[in-house]
Amino acid sequence: MDRIDLQSEMSTRRSPRLAPITSMPDTEIRPGLLDLPEMRFQEHDVWLIFVSSLDIMLTWVILRNGGEEVNPVARLVIDAWGLNGAIAFKFALMLFVIVSCEVIARVRPVTARLLIWFGVLVSAFPPIWSVGLLIFHHTVPV
Repeated sequence: MDRIDLQSEMSTRRSPRLAPITSMPDTEIRPGLLDLPEMRFQEHDVWLIFVSSLDIMLTWVILRNGGEEVNPVARLVIDAWGLNGAIAFKFALMLFVIVSCEVIARVRPVTARLLIWFGVLVSAFPPIWSVGLLIFHHTVPV
């Protein structure tokens, strides 16, 4: 066989040790700090937004029925800017938690998952407490 024929024959055969060109490497590719990959905790974020929104709504119902805000920071925000300020404040806190967890997940995914779960659980406590107060004081609007 000529040298050219041997090279063409070798190029058409695949070596069993070489992976095809389209295969991905076995190592996980981590995004850079400024990259925008898909969010890792989308379901948790929805729960965080849900319970935080319930907190705003139920707090406003309690305030309209003569109750008081017990959180001193939230009380300052409500006194200064009213309902719009409370909504902006709450959503700023939610945004901070969501972005923090996504950034932490790039380095420590387990820590970030625990943090977002903790955020959801902590944010769920005020709505549960508020519903209890409304039931106990029979001030649920009809």
